[in-house]
Amino acid sequence: MSVAIVEDEHLAARELGNSLLSLRPDGIDIKVKLENVSQAVAWFSENEVDLIFMDVHLGDGNSFSIFEQLELKTPVIFTTAYDQYAIQAFKQCSIDYLLKPIDEDDLEQALNKYDDMFVKPKSVDIESLQNSLQSIIGGQKYQERFMVSRGDRILSLDLEQVSYFMADGKACYLFSKDGTRYLFDGTLANLEKKLDPNIFFRINRKFIVSYPSIIDMTYYSKTRIKLNLNPTCEEAMDAIVSQDRCSEFKKWLNQ
Repeated sequence: MSVAIVEDEHLAARELGNSLLSLRPDGIDIKVKLENVSQAVAWFSENEVDLIFMDVHLGDGNSFSIFEQLELKTPVIFTTAYDQYAIQAFKQCSIDYLLKPIDEDDLEQALNKYDDMFVKPKSVDIESLQNSLQSIIGGQKYQERFMVSRGDRILSLDLEQVSYFMADGKACYLFSKDGTRYLFDGTLANLEKKLDPNIFFRINRKFIVSYPSIIDMTYYSKTRIKLNLNPTCEEAMDAIVSQDRCSEFKKWLNQ
């Protein structure tokens, strides 16, 4: 695997390189170490690698500006001392986001994610293939309107008005973008099959969120991500991506 390291701190770049070679002594070839945005833009304009490790803050600016100057499709693992850039990172070609000082276990997990996504041969998912074919042949349509109730009132809300869904015991609620909570007749399991997977994602047993509802994200632990949702409410404090869904969630953000 050919690797590029974009890091303006020489010590951090050296330690990262040593850790990579220690974890994969026969599987890593560090092609280049770049110190700033201008060097990165110039080098990636003419060269390619399999994987990039990239610090967010560089000497001459924010590394996200590299993506504004280049159409860079190479997978990236961001490294930084700050966690507020996670959502920007996942909107790029990011497969992981490592906080400094980088723990070797976290680094190994990130390399394994790369292997799973880009190295290991993919098995054919027959069910997904059949669903895709059925979508093409049958013109599958996802649900666009939702009948809800509030008190004795019954309403029908358009998809554009929906922010997220929440299960509470046996009840299911729809939260609209204006912050109103409505009772929704159904379950998250059934609803999940009817929602456009490009827009909605089930983050845990309790929540299905829409992409526009996500204000920002932070790491809740090494293997879970906490979402700040709009509209905010006390119940939304439980909007944490479960450990078993975290990898799929990052792929969903990165599609």
